[in-house]
Amino acid sequence: MIDIYKKVIEPKLKDWVVFEHGTCVILYHTPKDLQAEAKEVLQKYGQVQPGSSSADFTITKVDNGWIVTGDQPGILNYVSEDEGKGMENYELGLLGRNQKQLDSKELKVTYVNTAIGTI
Repeated sequence: MIDIYKKVIEPKLKDWVVFEHGTCVILYHTPKDLQAEAKEVLQKYGQVQPGSSSADFTITKVDNGWIVTGDQPGILNYVSEDEGKGMENYELGLLGRNQKQLDSKELKVTYVNTAIGTI
C-alpha cells in the first residue's frame, strides 16, 4: 500500500500519514507533529454524513487496486485487488468510504512519510 501511495501522491507533497484501514491523509504544510495533525484532519473530515457531500466518492484504478477519494482534498483510501475482487465501482467506493470512517474513529497510524524520511 505504501508503494502505491508513493506512486500516486504528487512527489512535491512529502508529508503524509497512513492509517490502519488504508486511509492516507496528505498534509499540505509541515506541522510540528504530523501524526497529531493528520488525526485532527481525519477526525474532522473522515466522518460520513448521509445526504451530504461527505458521502460522495470517486474511484481511480491503480496498480493492484483502487484509490477512493471523497469531497475533502488530501484524504484517500486504498482498496486492494484482493479486498475489491468482483466488486462493482459503487461497492469499491462504499468499502473505501467505510474504511476511511473506521480510520477516523480508531485513529491508528501505521506509517508517516516526511520530507526528511519515514517515521
